[in-house]
Amino acid sequence: MKKLLCILLSTMLLFSVAACNATPQAETPPPAPAQPEPAAPEAPAQENTPAEQAAEKVLMGINSAQPPASFVKEDGTIGGQNYAVMTLIDELLPQYEFVYEAVDQDALLLGLDSGKYAAAVGNFWYNEKRNEKYLFPQYPIGGGVEGIAVNRKYFDAVQSLDDFAKAELKLTPQETSGAMYDVFMQYNEDHPDHPLKFSAGEVTASGEQMKWVKEGRYDGAAMFASEFDELKSTVDADDKLYFVPFYAVKTWVLYTKDQTELVKAIDGVMAALKDDGTLSKIAVEWFGYDIYEYFD
Repeated sequence: MKKLLCILLSTMLLFSVAACNATPQAETPPPAPAQPEPAAPEAPAQENTPAEQAAEKVLMGINSAQPPASFVKEDGTIGGQNYAVMTLIDELLPQYEFVYEAVDQDALLLGLDSGKYAAAVGNFWYNEKRNEKYLFPQYPIGGGVEGIAVNRKYFDAVQSLDDFAKAELKLTPQETSGAMYDVFMQYNEDHPDHPLKFSAGEVTASGEQMKWVKEGRYDGAAMFASEFDELKSTVDADDKLYFVPFYAVKTWVLYTKDQTELVKAIDGVMAALKDDGTLSKIAVEWFGYDIYEYFD
């Protein structure tokens, strides 16, 4: 019995020593929950620059048979001073793309009136009736030097429009919707003491009018300098006529009344082209002279 008790005491002592000498183990904390990665910031929305935006197409009618202002070449492409100016404007306005249809003058106005065309590119002069109906830009696109083909027998006495009027010479009939009709009517209003002698008439080709002057039926025929120069070699090869310049007719592109923003943009470009001499260079290229020098 004593022996069994000793064995039990010895066993308990051994467990006690082992427990005292054991090194306590630190508890391992539970793994931290996974943290979501921060989302990448969204890129700000990019706005298209004017160059990247689709250009607005603008359909324009252009005169097909009005050289050297505009005309259709043998290869079907368009040429002329008006076209050259409008093409350059188009290049400088990336927000627009000009598209052309080459038609005659009557079709230009019909297309403008119907709303088919935003603009009519032709040699249109200004008058109050047109100003009420269409939108005129600030700057004319071109023009032409007007004058009178005069019988050479008057060379010493007539070198100006005043000379012609004071000599009481007679002009060929003027078409009432023509550019010169308004000019001559205004001249007579301003010079009641020596008015020009002319009557209203039908449209007559300049070459025919030159023949009338040579025949003595009339003393002078109003026309553009470019027409006189072109017809001189065939109609007046014997040099019976001479040309007296007196006026520069400004010609305009007409726009529909709702094209205010387009016209404003075009006016800005035209101002720059006028100031840097580009318009004058184009005029010399197509007309042989700077038409803009004759404008007021």
